[in-house]
Amino acid sequence: MIETLVLFLQVHILPWGAMGVFVASVVEEVVAPIPSALIVMMSGFFFAHSIPSLLFKVAIPAALGTTIGSYFVYYIAKYGGQFVIERWGKYIGLYWSDVLKMQDKLTGTRKDELLIAVSRMVPVIPSVAVSAFCGVMGMKPIKYFIITVSGVFVRSLILGSIGWKVGSVYTKYADVFSKFEKSVFIGLFVAIGVFLIYRFFVKKQS
Repeated sequence: MIETLVLFLQVHILPWGAMGVFVASVVEEVVAPIPSALIVMMSGFFFAHSIPSLLFKVAIPAALGTTIGSYFVYYIAKYGGQFVIERWGKYIGLYWSDVLKMQDKLTGTRKDELLIAVSRMVPVIPSVAVSAFCGVMGMKPIKYFIITVSGVFVRSLILGSIGWKVGSVYTKYADVFSKFEKSVFIGLFVAIGVFLIYRFFVKKQS
């Protein structure tokens, strides 16, 4: 199911360019089992060929898409609270224990906002847990947007750059492999030619 959805996003949505990255990022955020780094790294691989393309085709669309998609969990947690998360959260990969772990890391000061932004930058921290916690604690939607989009933008820059560099390496070695293939083909062509000429003269002499 998830593999099919990822393949659909890769084949049918990402080719739209920046809009495809945006839509795929929204879907990725709502469907929690999709690995959070996957879409951005694929986007970097496909679209990042320069700093401007990394910014405008990958990082910004991914940050906006992920942030908008995260409002789904944010509002569920904001208005449903612990009861809804414990009862139905498992269907989107969210557990109340994740929210409590997030709460344990906070100090109750303005530093919490910085910690939440940093949490958005780190792919290994469950994004749904951060969104749910912000909803439960009643963070204002506008402040939530600013903090989330800032953190996800940095994460998207990092992951997009990795995809870009992987793509560069792939292209480089694909070039080398292509040249090697051509050399082998020319070598075989010459060898066959020499063999046919040799057979022709052998037959002529006999």
